[in-house]
Amino acid sequence: MLGIIGGNGVAATNRLLELIEEKYTRNGAFRDAHHPEMIVWQATQAPSRSMYLEGKGESFISDYVNIGKKLKKMGCTELCMCCNTAHYAIDELSQKIDLPFINIIDEVAKRSDEMGIKKALVMCTAGLRKYKLYERSFEKYASSTEVVYPNDEIQEWVTKGICNAKNIYRFANRETEVEHPANWFQKVCDYYVNSSDLDCIIGGCTDISNVFQLTSSKVEYIDSLDVLADIIVSKYIML
Repeated sequence: MLGIIGGNGVAATNRLLELIEEKYTRNGAFRDAHHPEMIVWQATQAPSRSMYLEGKGESFISDYVNIGKKLKKMGCTELCMCCNTAHYAIDELSQKIDLPFINIIDEVAKRSDEMGIKKALVMCTAGLRKYKLYERSFEKYASSTEVVYPNDEIQEWVTKGICNAKNIYRFANRETEVEHPANWFQKVCDYYVNSSDLDCIIGGCTDISNVFQLTSSKVEYIDSLDVLADIIVSKYIML
């Protein structure tokens, strides 16, 4: 049984569950028994993963270890995290909890390789960007893809978009509210797509998933949350 450490963010975790349900249903599920049993723990009280990596906050690791052990006691045999940035500690968490994890960043790298992506911009938290967490996975699974990150100024736009995807701005009228998260992500897309040789943008923060569909871009887009949902559905086949 799969255990999902969510709550980072809450809306992203809810979106993941929606994606999983939709993918099973589109694959032929028509009753509850066609969907897998899962346990979701909304880890809302764990410290910020990005703030920790930026050196501005406490570690989230002990909280995640405790949650993972509780999920294990409840019968989970595999875990995943609805947070790219938390993958900074995925090996340590797996070792301390003694359960395997689905690695969302590895799976995104594999998807990029399948798509033949040459150069990808990772939109992510400042903490993930600082440690360049995507590079290790891409070196292993998509070595032909060049991974780039926003510069300091553009990273501020990404961070504002991520933060506003968690708050009331997400429900505002995008046409009249400049703080709508999709507007910040659109600025990032316009800046890089029009001034570089990118052929892909990666939503390297699961909170991006709820609003990125409102943007437009001339290049491919890989949604890390959608990739995670695909892997879950493929591993836990019920039909």
